[in-house]
Amino acid sequence: MALRTVYDELPDGDLVQAVIAREPAAWPTFFAKYERLILACIRRALRRYGAAHGEEDIEDLASQTAFNLVKDDYKKLRSFDPTRGYKLSSWVGLIATNTALDALRRRAPTDVWSAASLDDTDPVLPTLTSSERGPADALAQKDEIRLVKEAIDELSESDRLFLEYYYVEELEPEEIARLMGISLNTVYSRKNKIREKLARRVREGSGGEEEKSTPRKEPPRGA
Repeated sequence: MALRTVYDELPDGDLVQAVIAREPAAWPTFFAKYERLILACIRRALRRYGAAHGEEDIEDLASQTAFNLVKDDYKKLRSFDPTRGYKLSSWVGLIATNTALDALRRRAPTDVWSAASLDDTDPVLPTLTSSERGPADALAQKDEIRLVKEAIDELSESDRLFLEYYYVEELEPEEIARLMGISLNTVYSRKNKIREKLARRVREGSGGEEEKSTPRKEPPRGA
């Protein structure tokens, strides 16, 4: 049985501050507390996209998650704000999930973002099967994948967290409502609003590119 320390009893915000302050045993306690969660989130992300992996890959990604938490003078941990209603476990799980997804994007970015299209019944990003995909389709899909990714990057931190809960971690709406401190009705309305934002941004991006590629017609002289 692991020995407990004074840091085990600290509230989330205080534990983060102890880690940032480099207090003795704060980081080992922090990582021991969330290691199982980190491993579970990494495994879930890899399974979701059918990525081949072994235990060594899992351990490497867990180490990368730890590095992401402490690099740049604990930049990610410094951005955690318990007053916004987030649990530290949810925050750490999100960072672990994103670390796994980043690794998958480096392997095959098109496949990952195709898998991450937001809704199979009414997708912002259409998914084509390999048998249907010709060269023109593949190029068009890559453009749309890029536009969706850019649109997601432009969302607020809170909206990105919502997407992570809903589409990546596939949490039940009731759990999302509890984690984010919002009503169940707000979960459903927020999902629709975010989807509308993304769809509008993708349409604008597509239209913008067409506008750039289409030469403007000069008005007739003397008009």
